[in-house]
Amino acid sequence: MTQSQIADLLGVSRATVVNYLQQAKANHYIKVSVRTELLGSVELATELKEVFGLAECMVIPDDGGLRSPSERIGKAAAQYLEQTIVPGDVLGVAWGRTVLETAENLADRPVPNVTVVQLMGSQRGAYDGLGAEECASLIALKLHGRTANLHAPAVLSNRALREALSREPIIQEQFQRIRSCNKILFGVCTVKENSLVFASRLTSPDESKFFVSNGAVGVIAGRFFDAQGRWITGDLDERLMGVTLDEVRQAPTRIAVAGGVDKVDALVGALKGNFANVLITDAQAAQGLLERR
Repeated sequence: MTQSQIADLLGVSRATVVNYLQQAKANHYIKVSVRTELLGSVELATELKEVFGLAECMVIPDDGGLRSPSERIGKAAAQYLEQTIVPGDVLGVAWGRTVLETAENLADRPVPNVTVVQLMGSQRGAYDGLGAEECASLIALKLHGRTANLHAPAVLSNRALREALSREPIIQEQFQRIRSCNKILFGVCTVKENSLVFASRLTSPDESKFFVSNGAVGVIAGRFFDAQGRWITGDLDERLMGVTLDEVRQAPTRIAVAGGVDKVDALVGALKGNFANVLITDAQAAQGLLERR
């Protein structure tokens, strides 16, 4: 736990916790030691920051396969949010397994005047609670903040329907909230057949053939991009209700949570496209990213 979390738990100030720790070390009640085998992850994070121009980077050490990358990265991402979310923040939240893990690992701690914004519409069946609506609602609940939902399906049946719906005042207001986010949190999907973007039925492998044939390597909030970070637009974009990749780039803090060797190609494109300036990943993906720099 962080010192601030301990202070909240004990009902004392952070300065008091610092004093307690100093006394405990002085009286040999506790001992601080460094696990040198973990230092490699710190070095990887530092190198990734320099190579890709990141504001922040966290690399989670491997644990021998005891937990999935999404579990380990989600726990680290929750700690990052707890340390960086401040009163008045407007946090945009996309969807995915790692985003949900982040939400579930967040401490229940009120942060005044925080708004959590759903970055894309609702998905069919919510796919085991991994949809943007569920992820945003759970994070808002943990932070005791307001939820700003996007009251529309993620994908509509045709372009005309999307254009008509987008003209509705309530939808326009909700998109204004999306564009007001100063922090956003999102996962990164691959374009492989086992990708969550297909398993969730957001789109299908057949529908994605256009994007893949044009060089797509990854997906953020339903938007496809190539290895150089170029947004590849197609019919799906004309039916999708949610944040665009141009709007993603406009957020001051853009937190990507993804890892595993399967995600390397997608993460390279996401970083080259400047879609993320904060990366929380694992050691395997970090090493792959540096090999592909």
